[in-house]
Amino acid sequence: MAKSELEFQVHPYVQFMTDRHDPYHRWVQKEGLPILTGEYIADVKDAQLAPWERKGGKGAILSFTDQLIADGYICEIGPGGQLKPQHHMYEEIVFISEGQGATSIWYEGGPKHTFEWKAGALFAIPLNAHYQHFNASGTEVVRYFALTSAPVAFEMFRDESFIFNTNYEFRDRFDPTDKEYFSREGQYFTEYYGGILHTNFIANIRDINLVAREKRGKGNRNMYIHMAGSSMFAHVSRFPVGTYKKAHRHGPGAHVYMLDSTGYTLMWMEGEEPKRFDWHEGSIVCPAADKWHQHYNTGSEPCRFLAFHANTAVQREEKGIEQINFQDEDARLRDMYFEECRKSGVQVDMAHALQPA
Repeated sequence: MAKSELEFQVHPYVQFMTDRHDPYHRWVQKEGLPILTGEYIADVKDAQLAPWERKGGKGAILSFTDQLIADGYICEIGPGGQLKPQHHMYEEIVFISEGQGATSIWYEGGPKHTFEWKAGALFAIPLNAHYQHFNASGTEVVRYFALTSAPVAFEMFRDESFIFNTNYEFRDRFDPTDKEYFSREGQYFTEYYGGILHTNFIANIRDINLVAREKRGKGNRNMYIHMAGSSMFAHVSRFPVGTYKKAHRHGPGAHVYMLDSTGYTLMWMEGEEPKRFDWHEGSIVCPAADKWHQHYNTGSEPCRFLAFHANTAVQREEKGIEQINFQDEDARLRDMYFEECRKSGVQVDMAHALQPA
């Protein structure tokens, strides 16, 4: 077979655009917030934040793995406080990490749709709709995590005023006359592998129905989530005590928010040694494009996580998602897991991993 060689690490045109424009990173720097880089944070609730003038609360940007397809942020609303009204030409999915409050969503001059939420709620902001978040507690803070397609919007338009001041109404995504837009019961589409839930508001992410997704491992359950007509999406995955998922890799932009149990994730590029990231509720791991990653549950309860995904119009898994069968994995990684479970007093349930494929 003919051997290949790498012509360059970064395409010259990409380098040119970064040198001459780089609108998203310029905007992020101007916001004056902490910028959390890398591919992991230990706990959303402990992340250091700074005053965020644009929103009227506190915040930090999660610019993980420098993928320029989706970035997250953490925002905090003080007791009895509220954020400033916002609207923008990029998509956003919001998960409430702690606290309770309400959100109003509307088009200029139209009726407001207001819904209440508490920790565990998930919803999406319809593209370019006006919205405002409120903290309902006079003593406790609200803190939430959101994933946005802001990097794509800034790369496409390169005009901050256009992104934040355009008033076009995307009524195919949000109909202000629909009084049940945020209260209508969601619709499950189980004919799709892994299941899809179409809804605009989830009061508690742990309450949604999950379906089998055992190609990733015995006992794995899953549900993809489509909200507010967004091209971004999320999914919930759950796998049993004493088990781990098959190593897999895919395109850029996935941010995995751990919900239940304790454990660790290994991540590595082809030919590299795996790097370990320990997690618990509130941790986020973000594997770069084509980076192998594998989730291990070492806790005494099933592991559940919520994965946020980038814009599917940009990232299309047309070739599927690669994974490594248990029988083909590095035995050292399995031995590491067995030892971690022994130290945690957890009974391993991976006999199926040792059976012939």
